[in-house]
Amino acid sequence: MKKCSLLLAGVALFAPLAGRAQTVDEIVAKSLAARGGVARIKAVQTQLLMGHIALGPDTEGMLQVEMKRPGKIREEVTLNGVTRIRTSDGSTGWLVVGTGEPRPLSADELKSLADSADIDGPLLDYKAKGNRIELLGKEQVEGKDTYKLLVTESNGSVRYDYIDCVSYLGVKWEGKIQANSQELEAESFFHDYRPVDGLMYAFAIDSDTLGTQRKQKLVFDKIEVNPVLDDARFGKPSAQPAAAKPAQ
Repeated sequence: MKKCSLLLAGVALFAPLAGRAQTVDEIVAKSLAARGGVARIKAVQTQLLMGHIALGPDTEGMLQVEMKRPGKIREEVTLNGVTRIRTSDGSTGWLVVGTGEPRPLSADELKSLADSADIDGPLLDYKAKGNRIELLGKEQVEGKDTYKLLVTESNGSVRYDYIDCVSYLGVKWEGKIQANSQELEAESFFHDYRPVDGLMYAFAIDSDTLGTQRKQKLVFDKIEVNPVLDDARFGKPSAQPAAAKPAQ
């Protein structure tokens, strides 16, 4: 009986540890480790993502995104034969559509593009960046238990990140976007994670804008880490030449 009592006492001693709720810092640390680790993430200086984009069954095209520290990004989307290019060198931004003349991005457009250019994401070094993170509990997303994190960035932006309780990879994002001078609620779901140079990337992202019919699906065919990207790629883009007309 004495041995049994000691055994039960030992189980009781460790039970609180097994069921202890995780802190924000523990969840963030495990999420960064799941992505590949802080050192590997910080070693990424450039990224190239190529694939397909669909805005509906009749609107599909090609997508290419180039990113370079600090805050440089170039997006090229070709739909129905028309290419739309957005660029930012980290301080200014430009948009050109087809053969039109490039125009500067508005402050809201530039902020949206800057958010997309963040290679690290808001969780990495979040305290040093002035971000705040709160754990709001657990919530099911597409049948998975997730930790729901409220992230308040230093610029006042608020977003919600959902971290898989098993894999610790991000499965969902919620936040606000600017569209046609309107602030709208949006969400994205991350699927098909694959390793690229020791880092985990979602090769499929499904997004929708709440309260509208806008939906978007990205499927990447190729992701490269640290390709050589010229700084000129992120400056003011040139108007694209008109397509040659077929001979009569």
